[in-house]
Amino acid sequence: MSIRSTRQPWMYVAVAVLLSSLAAFAQVDVLTQHNDPGRTGANLHETVLNLKNVNQKDFGLLFKHVLDDQIYAQPLLATNISIDGGTHDLVFLTTVNNSVYAFDANDPAATAPVWHVNFGTPANLHDADFGCFDINGKMGILGAPVLWLKRDGAPHDALYVVALTRTGGGYQQRLHALDLATGADLPESPTTITAPGFDPLQQSQRPALTLANGMIYVGYASHCDKLPYHGYLLGYDARTLQQTAVLNTSPTGQGATIWQSGQAPAVDAAGNIYVVTANGDWDGVQNFSESFLKLDAHLKLLDWFTPTNHVKLDQIDADLGSSGPTLIPGTRMIAGGGKEGVLYAVDADRLGHLGDEHAIQHFQATASHLHSLVFWESAKRGGLLYVWGQRDKARVYHVGGNKIDETPVMTRPEVNEGHPGAMLSLSANNGHDGILWAAIHATGDSWHESRPGILHAYDADDVTHELWNSLQNPARDDCGEYSKMAPPTIANGKVYLASFGTRNIGTGQFCVYGLLPAGLPPAAPTGLKTTVVGGAVALTWLPVPGAHTYTVRSIREGKTLRLAGGLTTPIYSGIIAELGSQQYTVSTDNANGESAASVPVEVTIGDAPPQVRHH
Repeated sequence: MSIRSTRQPWMYVAVAVLLSSLAAFAQVDVLTQHNDPGRTGANLHETVLNLKNVNQKDFGLLFKHVLDDQIYAQPLLATNISIDGGTHDLVFLTTVNNSVYAFDANDPAATAPVWHVNFGTPANLHDADFGCFDINGKMGILGAPVLWLKRDGAPHDALYVVALTRTGGGYQQRLHALDLATGADLPESPTTITAPGFDPLQQSQRPALTLANGMIYVGYASHCDKLPYHGYLLGYDARTLQQTAVLNTSPTGQGATIWQSGQAPAVDAAGNIYVVTANGDWDGVQNFSESFLKLDAHLKLLDWFTPTNHVKLDQIDADLGSSGPTLIPGTRMIAGGGKEGVLYAVDADRLGHLGDEHAIQHFQATASHLHSLVFWESAKRGGLLYVWGQRDKARVYHVGGNKIDETPVMTRPEVNEGHPGAMLSLSANNGHDGILWAAIHATGDSWHESRPGILHAYDADDVTHELWNSLQNPARDDCGEYSKMAPPTIANGKVYLASFGTRNIGTGQFCVYGLLPAGLPPAAPTGLKTTVVGGAVALTWLPVPGAHTYTVRSIREGKTLRLAGGLTTPIYSGIIAELGSQQYTVSTDNANGESAASVPVEVTIGDAPPQVRHH
């Protein structure tokens, strides 16, 4: 494994005291696929983007970064992570080339990643006769990672991810736990994934990883339904990476995979796990294809639901599990649907076993495949469930009490041309300023090839009103090829979108959208002070109202050097200064640009014994 990183943090006691006295900005993290354990796909704490400023004039592409291959996973975001003496917001991307990237989430000037790791040569779609092109080329990392932060009780700030690697004459899948600040494997990482009947090449780690109950849950599908394969959900202790539980959904048969179009298993407040399976064998005892499954923390089957027509679904390759489960907040309903376009709502307390009569309801919600659901409780219109299926138009259903109204309350007029329909996310300030974000191919069908992509923003209270899309001004906002089944991530005034890049195979990039300059930049920082410990310099300054991030520069012999950008708190430490005199300045920025530099402070480093000096 190769590691590319910036220098390591250099922290001192004096700096630690200063850091502890500074409150972090009120920022939103997106640590898991589709935002929360219930997989609602909604960020309800978006206070920057709203219905007035998301438009062609005020909103657009801020910057983009090229990656080494296609991205199938939703970008994730962690804020105020300590790196190299400052705090940064980091966005995390994975590629099918077995790469994991951490980029500064805010700083356009940070063209290089904060770190990049690669786990070695990935498996390729042509390494077996799979018979289709569900993945166009390499297939090293497919499922989205999950993050666990120290401020949430983790022993380390960690990213968990599974990579499929060629090893000698065979293949291995390994679960890695990476340090968020450096990308290095933590001491207990990696661990090789094994289970009875598990073939690392045949089994596709397609669903996003899930963190719950102190465990990492890893789910599995197949490639192109190429036998032999099973559906697996495996549990690993998040601290030790020791395997703690194994579920095989077809132990005496085949199939019944958990793919869910990349969506993670859902988790309720009690820690129960929910998945929906695909084609395969079913006997209602050990083998559970085409079924909703409820599992305890140790993956013991607690309850299940299977539609009446499960045999037909299997025969016509109409997987029930193409959308995965969404837990509807404020209810005990679990919503999910499959390739028939039929939406099922089942009772989490009593799934009901075999037969449609046991579901709360089921109805034709979209014309064909259903791959993505989003739920939002609108202050204006109540509970709303959003779908945009394959070869169909976007539809919105009202949810009231324990029932989904089966006639849409809103629809869009246009019909998309093919597979897989739109991947949806939503941002809102609680029940207000709801924006539905839909990533989809602009033309054609994405089943077996890459297609040009488009990102739409709609008024979530009135989806007939489009606020903006990425092809209104393509020279500025186009993000390239559609990343199949990767929802956009929206947080803290920015939208992070994965892309397959510029070609059908072998390229990738991600785009960052936000508010464009439309006024005056913020005021220059004030109160810049220095602390010198043993020849290393730490800087602190007063927070600037309305600032997004800070940039630190040094000035020596008339030459200015940018030391750090994207800093999210007013402190920067561990500057290794040369002997002699140098000056330091700090600037800040927001959507309107960068401020003037602060009044500089001067520091002189001599060859005297180390001591603490304040300026």
